[in-house]
Amino acid sequence: MGMWRRLPREKVPCTLCGNDAPVPLSRVEGWPVSRCPVCGLIYLSERPRETSLKTVYSTEYYDQAEVGYGGYVANFHRYRSIFDKIFRARARSLEPFRGDGRLLEVGCAHGFLLDHLRSRGYRVSGVEVSPLAADYARNTLKLDVRLGSLASAGFETGAFDVVMMLDVLEHLHRPMEVLREVGRVLRPDGVLLVQCPWELTHWEEVLEAFLRGKRTGCIVPDAVPAHLYFFSPRTLEAILGKGGFRVVHRESGNYGTIRRRVKPPAVNTGSPLERAFRLAYFRLGLQGLLYRAARAAGLGNGIIRYARYEGFP
Repeated sequence: MGMWRRLPREKVPCTLCGNDAPVPLSRVEGWPVSRCPVCGLIYLSERPRETSLKTVYSTEYYDQAEVGYGGYVANFHRYRSIFDKIFRARARSLEPFRGDGRLLEVGCAHGFLLDHLRSRGYRVSGVEVSPLAADYARNTLKLDVRLGSLASAGFETGAFDVVMMLDVLEHLHRPMEVLREVGRVLRPDGVLLVQCPWELTHWEEVLEAFLRGKRTGCIVPDAVPAHLYFFSPRTLEAILGKGGFRVVHRESGNYGTIRRRVKPPAVNTGSPLERAFRLAYFRLGLQGLLYRAARAAGLGNGIIRYARYEGFP
């Protein structure tokens, strides 16, 4: 984590409404997590400079569990059957929006999902900022993956039926510019699929804060400082709207299936009340029951939105 603390920093106002008087919630390894008092967006009010991206998304991001995935390729092969189940569900949800099957994934990492969708007849392309991940996608999986930003990738206007941004929007320094470019490369009836974690204000983390005697939003979020924003459904849809997109379909998912195997959650930690709850929650099956109910009610900790481009305001 030492490398992450030494990254060059910049202070920023709220991306959503421009307010520059953030309310501090917590500090994670020196990075301030704050809430905008006007629109409610939670974000890093001091963050790594965009020029640090090559450092942020180096091998460390994909190999260290503290800020990234923790052995990305090894975990994919170790838990291949679980990933395949997740990928099949993703393919089913995409089918109504398939069009002619031209699909782009922005932030495709090593390309495992693209490889799966290619096997289902999609004509796939990807964009990835990590040289390590892009090299694997191109040379090992033989995918059309372009290194760099979407703006530098050189795709034609109206080239794609579907653009996917899965766990990407929360990383972007200039989300509005990226959304504008997504709108350009989409066909007029194309769809953007966005997935983001619901962090800090999700019911599960509200409960965790309560058990620790903290206010909502004041527990430590994941993947700081790679994550720049910590969305709720409302603030995610507000970002999409500001970027010129209209939400046409909503889904709810749950994160953690792989992570719970790679790094099982601690049970014997915190107050006696928290320990008792963690035992029931993680070891006696309460989490699984609540996750299934939450997903059915649209309250899973993964926010999934399909949106069509209507023009940048």
